[in-house]
Amino acid sequence: MNDELLDDFLEGEASPEGAAIVQAWLALPGNMEQYARRAGLQADLCRSLQRRRIQEHAQLALAACDDIGSATKSVRKSVRSRQRDHTSRTNVRMAYTFASAAVVAVVWLIIACQKIIDVPGPNGASASIATLAYQSNARWADGERRQGAAVDKGVLQLEVGIARLNFANGAAVTLQGPAEFEILSNDHTRLHRGILAAQVPESAIGFEVVTPAVEVVDLGTAFGMSVGADGETDVCVFQGEVEVSLAGIDKRQSVRRVREGNAVRTRSAVDSIHSVTYETNRYEDAWPVTSGVLQATGLMKFVSPGPEFVPGRYEDSERILVFPERFGFVLQTDLSVDLVEPGQYRRVHRAGDELVFAGLRVNSYLLQLDPVGRLARDTPNKPRAIGQLTFDKPVIGLIGGTKKLRETDDLLGHPHGDYGNLRRGIEPPRLTDSADPGRDVVILSDDRRTLSLDLSAGTAVDQIRVVVRVSE
Repeated sequence: MNDELLDDFLEGEASPEGAAIVQAWLALPGNMEQYARRAGLQADLCRSLQRRRIQEHAQLALAACDDIGSATKSVRKSVRSRQRDHTSRTNVRMAYTFASAAVVAVVWLIIACQKIIDVPGPNGASASIATLAYQSNARWADGERRQGAAVDKGVLQLEVGIARLNFANGAAVTLQGPAEFEILSNDHTRLHRGILAAQVPESAIGFEVVTPAVEVVDLGTAFGMSVGADGETDVCVFQGEVEVSLAGIDKRQSVRRVREGNAVRTRSAVDSIHSVTYETNRYEDAWPVTSGVLQATGLMKFVSPGPEFVPGRYEDSERILVFPERFGFVLQTDLSVDLVEPGQYRRVHRAGDELVFAGLRVNSYLLQLDPVGRLARDTPNKPRAIGQLTFDKPVIGLIGGTKKLRETDDLLGHPHGDYGNLRRGIEPPRLTDSADPGRDVVILSDDRRTLSLDLSAGTAVDQIRVVVRVSE
């Protein structure tokens, strides 16, 4: 297989003809593992380039600070010499004036250097409101911004691409260019134009986004917003609810609660907020990134957010669906899973369970191949889908057996999911199986962030639950 064509496929840039070639190649025995290795190499390269850019910025900043430090030592030496000579009070005054100016310059440049290299505060974290956690094909109006950089108050102008901001209070906001977004404080922002998708946990309830037309206060939820050139604003609530009120008007006179599965629209200088059809198409690029899924390639589909797009209510015969289930959930007890180590998921007989330990904050996702309707046991040419999924955080557990899936539905499943009593899970190969057993293939990359899947749906629903660690 041509590496360039495979890279284009991994990056989602392959032509329809090229994608068809890769799909046919992946269907051959043994090629799935080569595909997974190539994906891992590509991910490692991206991270290496990112680290190199960060190091270059830091080296330039430190060099600037070193130069100023050398100049400062020279000034101090000159001042001490002038003081010892006592040749002229005028010379001493001039020396002190020069030294004072130099000290001011040094302080100013040290602050600038600290901003460049994001010097951490006492608790080890950068003293900023947010962090540029991820960007894809992003171009900024004020020049290059590096991933991982601290972001403080001010206006961000994203000309093209996708960028996610992680706020210190736990809120995540993804911008889709062209967009103009302003950070006013820790929990107060303004969307001048463009599209955003936001995920707001309990720790950030009250997070506010203002537009020329409305003020939106989050009540612990997920939502999307879009602002046109004329200020027309749409608010679409994916989960939970928000408070929407007209900008510049007493909230008590215009406030309206909008719950999940609903959308509203208004314009600048009008006195009403109208309900509109719930549509999520415009957020399909930004919402997955907000949810922690950075890339889905092949026959993978990140489902639209909303109460009707949940496991048990949505089927697709051609693609593996990705359902976000729980966000920021803290495990109170140890969690029994089927796989915790990188590599290919194989069915083995263990004396004990694999465990994800209590105390971790996690997100959960359900991956599913569920053909429309029900297939008979002897149905020929059963649906098959091959794809790849990359998360922003490491995968620490996979659950692919019917029993464990049912046991974790209440804990990690979608609040509105309808999981039913059907046979579920995947059929991984056993250690003794041949290279092409006709079973489901799931491979977790060495960095734990990328899953490669080759699923074939039969009489049961193919499902696998993914547990991703957010933090301790």
